[in-house]
Amino acid sequence: MAGLRRLVSSLRPPSCGGKMQVVHMGQQARRVRDETKRSIREAPLTAAQRDFLAAHARYEGSPLHKKEPHNFDLTPPSSPREDKTLCDEAGIFDKKVAFDLFRLAVEVGLVSETEKAAGFPSQIWVVDADGRVFELMYGGSVVGRYHGYPIRRSNPLFNKIATAWAVRRHV
Repeated sequence: MAGLRRLVSSLRPPSCGGKMQVVHMGQQARRVRDETKRSIREAPLTAAQRDFLAAHARYEGSPLHKKEPHNFDLTPPSSPREDKTLCDEAGIFDKKVAFDLFRLAVEVGLVSETEKAAGFPSQIWVVDADGRVFELMYGGSVVGRYHGYPIRRSNPLFNKIATAWAVRRHV
Protein backbone atom coordinates (compact mmCIF):
# COMPACT_ATOMS: atom_id res chain seq x y z
CA MET A 1 0.00 0.00 0.00
CA ALA A 2 2.79 2.45 0.89
CA GLY A 3 4.50 1.65 -2.42
CA LEU A 4 1.31 2.45 -4.31
CA ARG A 5 0.99 5.80 -2.47
CA ARG A 6 4.58 6.69 -3.43
CA LEU A 7 3.91 5.77 -7.07
CA VAL A 8 0.70 7.83 -7.22
CA SER A 9 2.42 10.70 -5.43
CA SER A 10 5.28 10.66 -7.93
CA LEU A 11 2.80 10.81 -10.82
CA ARG A 12 0.97 13.87 -9.49
CA PRO A 13 2.05 17.24 -10.82
CA PRO A 14 3.61 19.58 -8.24
CA SER A 15 0.53 21.82 -8.42
CA CYS A 16 -1.45 19.13 -6.56
CA GLY A 17 0.58 19.78 -3.42
CA GLY A 18 0.52 16.09 -2.58
CA LYS A 19 -3.27 16.10 -2.12
CA MET A 20 -5.58 13.76 -3.95
CA GLN A 21 -7.83 15.67 -6.33
CA VAL A 22 -11.08 14.30 -7.69
CA VAL A 23 -11.73 15.59 -11.17
CA HIS A 24 -15.02 14.80 -12.85
CA MET A 25 -14.95 13.98 -16.54
CA GLY A 26 -16.87 17.13 -17.53
CA GLN A 27 -14.59 19.38 -15.48
CA GLN A 28 -11.50 17.84 -17.03
CA ALA A 29 -12.85 18.32 -20.56
CA ARG A 30 -13.79 21.94 -19.82
CA ARG A 31 -10.36 22.71 -18.34
CA VAL A 32 -8.56 21.18 -21.32
CA ARG A 33 -10.83 23.02 -23.78
CA ASP A 34 -10.38 26.32 -21.95
CA GLU A 35 -6.61 25.90 -22.07
CA THR A 36 -6.57 24.97 -25.77
CA LYS A 37 -4.46 27.44 -27.67
CA ARG A 38 -6.44 29.43 -30.18
CA SER A 39 -4.91 32.19 -32.20
CA ILE A 40 -6.84 34.90 -33.97
CA ARG A 41 -5.77 35.60 -37.51
CA GLU A 42 -4.18 39.05 -37.50
CA ALA A 43 -5.07 40.05 -41.04
CA PRO A 44 -8.75 40.52 -41.82
CA LEU A 45 -10.21 38.14 -44.37
CA THR A 46 -10.14 39.44 -47.92
CA ALA A 47 -13.41 40.07 -49.73
CA ALA A 48 -12.78 36.90 -51.76
CA GLN A 49 -12.26 34.82 -48.59
CA ARG A 50 -15.45 36.19 -47.03
CA ASP A 51 -17.33 35.50 -50.27
CA PHE A 52 -16.01 31.92 -50.30
CA LEU A 53 -17.19 31.34 -46.73
CA ALA A 54 -20.55 32.98 -47.43
CA ALA A 55 -21.04 30.66 -50.42
CA HIS A 56 -19.69 27.40 -48.95
CA ALA A 57 -19.75 27.46 -45.13
CA ARG A 58 -22.92 26.60 -43.25
CA TYR A 59 -24.11 26.38 -39.68
CA GLU A 60 -25.60 22.98 -38.85
CA GLY A 61 -25.60 22.99 -35.08
CA SER A 62 -24.93 20.24 -32.60
CA PRO A 63 -27.51 18.65 -30.31
CA LEU A 64 -24.86 18.56 -27.57
CA HIS A 65 -25.15 22.35 -27.24
CA LYS A 66 -28.95 22.53 -27.16
CA LYS A 67 -31.37 22.04 -24.30
CA GLU A 68 -34.15 21.60 -26.86
CA PRO A 69 -32.42 20.17 -29.97
CA HIS A 70 -35.75 19.68 -31.77
CA ASN A 71 -36.01 23.49 -32.10
CA PHE A 72 -33.04 23.17 -34.46
CA ASP A 73 -34.34 20.04 -36.22
CA LEU A 74 -31.69 18.00 -34.40
CA THR A 75 -32.00 14.61 -32.74
CA PRO A 76 -31.29 14.71 -29.00
CA PRO A 77 -27.95 13.11 -28.10
CA SER A 78 -28.12 9.61 -26.67
CA SER A 79 -25.67 10.58 -23.93
CA PRO A 80 -25.59 14.36 -23.33
CA ARG A 81 -22.47 15.74 -21.66
CA GLU A 82 -22.77 18.03 -18.66
CA ASP A 83 -19.67 20.03 -19.59
CA LYS A 84 -21.10 21.36 -22.86
CA THR A 85 -22.14 25.00 -22.95
CA LEU A 86 -25.72 25.38 -24.11
CA CYS A 87 -26.91 27.93 -26.63
CA ASP A 88 -30.02 28.24 -24.47
CA GLU A 89 -27.83 29.79 -21.72
CA ALA A 90 -27.09 32.61 -24.16
CA GLY A 91 -30.65 33.12 -25.38
CA ILE A 92 -30.34 31.17 -28.64
CA PHE A 93 -33.54 29.13 -28.79
CA ASP A 94 -34.09 28.70 -32.52
CA LYS A 95 -32.04 28.15 -35.63
CA LYS A 96 -32.95 31.46 -37.33
CA VAL A 97 -31.06 33.37 -34.63
CA ALA A 98 -28.15 30.93 -34.93
CA PHE A 99 -28.10 31.31 -38.73
CA ASP A 100 -28.14 35.11 -38.41
CA LEU A 101 -25.18 35.02 -35.99
CA PHE A 102 -23.32 32.70 -38.36
CA ARG A 103 -23.84 35.12 -41.28
CA LEU A 104 -22.61 38.00 -39.12
CA ALA A 105 -19.55 35.98 -38.09
CA VAL A 106 -18.65 35.32 -41.73
CA GLU A 107 -19.30 38.96 -42.67
CA VAL A 108 -16.95 40.30 -39.97
CA GLY A 109 -14.41 37.53 -40.47
CA LEU A 110 -12.90 37.14 -37.00
CA VAL A 111 -11.31 33.74 -37.60
CA SER A 112 -8.56 31.48 -36.32
CA GLU A 113 -5.09 31.36 -37.79
CA THR A 114 -5.53 27.65 -38.54
CA GLU A 115 -7.69 25.95 -41.14
CA LYS A 116 -9.23 22.47 -41.01
CA ALA A 117 -9.83 22.34 -44.77
CA ALA A 118 -8.76 24.70 -47.56
CA GLY A 119 -10.55 28.00 -47.06
CA PHE A 120 -12.36 26.91 -43.88
CA PRO A 121 -10.95 28.35 -40.63
CA SER A 122 -10.89 26.02 -37.63
CA GLN A 123 -12.85 28.59 -35.62
CA ILE A 124 -14.96 31.64 -36.39
CA TRP A 125 -16.05 33.96 -33.61
CA VAL A 126 -19.01 36.29 -33.24
CA VAL A 127 -20.29 38.63 -30.53
CA ASP A 128 -24.02 39.30 -30.39
CA ALA A 129 -25.71 42.64 -29.64
CA ASP A 130 -25.75 41.81 -25.92
CA GLY A 131 -21.99 41.18 -25.76
CA ARG A 132 -22.23 37.38 -25.63
CA VAL A 133 -19.33 35.63 -27.34
CA PHE A 134 -19.80 32.52 -29.49
CA GLU A 135 -17.32 30.18 -31.09
CA LEU A 136 -18.14 28.36 -34.30
CA MET A 137 -16.09 25.20 -34.66
CA TYR A 138 -15.41 23.56 -38.02
CA GLY A 139 -16.48 19.97 -38.42
CA GLY A 140 -19.79 18.45 -39.16
CA SER A 141 -21.61 16.07 -41.42
CA VAL A 142 -20.01 17.42 -44.63
CA VAL A 143 -17.25 19.79 -45.69
CA GLY A 144 -17.85 23.40 -44.70
CA ARG A 145 -20.14 22.75 -41.75
CA TYR A 146 -19.80 24.48 -38.38
CA HIS A 147 -21.45 24.11 -35.01
CA GLY A 148 -21.41 26.85 -32.42
CA TYR A 149 -21.64 27.43 -28.71
CA PRO A 150 -21.36 30.32 -26.27
CA ILE A 151 -18.06 31.00 -24.56
CA ARG A 152 -18.53 31.60 -20.86
CA ARG A 153 -17.22 34.84 -19.35
CA SER A 154 -15.00 32.75 -17.06
CA ASN A 155 -13.14 31.40 -20.08
CA PRO A 156 -9.90 33.36 -20.72
CA LEU A 157 -10.81 33.43 -24.42
CA PHE A 158 -13.95 35.51 -23.77
CA ASN A 159 -12.21 38.88 -23.26
CA LYS A 160 -9.70 38.21 -26.01
CA ILE A 161 -12.48 37.59 -28.55
CA ALA A 162 -14.67 40.47 -27.31
CA THR A 163 -11.76 42.90 -27.67
CA ALA A 164 -10.75 41.63 -31.11
CA TRP A 165 -14.38 41.74 -32.23
CA ALA A 166 -14.73 45.41 -31.24
CA VAL A 167 -11.69 46.26 -33.37
CA ARG A 168 -12.53 44.01 -36.35
CA ARG A 169 -16.18 45.05 -36.45
CA HIS A 170 -15.14 48.60 -37.28
CA VAL A 171 -12.41 47.85 -39.83
